[in-house]
Amino acid sequence: MDVNPPEETQKIIQLLLRGYQFSDSDLLKQGYDRLYAIVDSRFEWFREHLALSGFTLSREKQVIFLEKENKTLSQEEKQSVVALFLLTDLWLEKGKSYADLFQLSIPWSELDWFRDGYGKEYLSQVGIDSDNDGALEQLFKRLANKGLLEYNDDARCLTLRRPAERLINMARRLHQQIQAEAPAQAPEVAHE
Repeated sequence: MDVNPPEETQKIIQLLLRGYQFSDSDLLKQGYDRLYAIVDSRFEWFREHLALSGFTLSREKQVIFLEKENKTLSQEEKQSVVALFLLTDLWLEKGKSYADLFQLSIPWSELDWFRDGYGKEYLSQVGIDSDNDGALEQLFKRLANKGLLEYNDDARCLTLRRPAERLINMARRLHQQIQAEAPAQAPEVAHE
């Protein structure tokens, strides 16, 4: 095992432990471009060393993340999955392109459709009150800190990043399984 640590090891591991997911999207983000290049080129080193502490570093295409051993989702993780799935579902329902979610900045003011209708029901199942815009906006800001999206505070806009696609695809698969098992019932998200 190579014991010479890569540059910025401490910063990279701290980001991973806080839930940040590195991706090739970081190549366009100043300061993170270098970190992504390091963790990408020395992936095996990071995986071996994190494994010594009981952490599993995983890679799905260009997305690098710590995988939880205990698969029970926290309340925030449930909220994240539901919010990203709902955003995608409603975006596509409006006839917009899936790729645009990852390229266009979506102004917060244009997300009224996200917080109405069946969106309210889904969000309430994970403890987000649709009348409390601040809670949902704070969730999106936390997701930005984890590398799942970009959030511009000044313009109040969000743009999804590649790691969000992992969660969206997972949520879509789960949603399809739930619908296949009980097509007449609305899917529910379990509360902790």
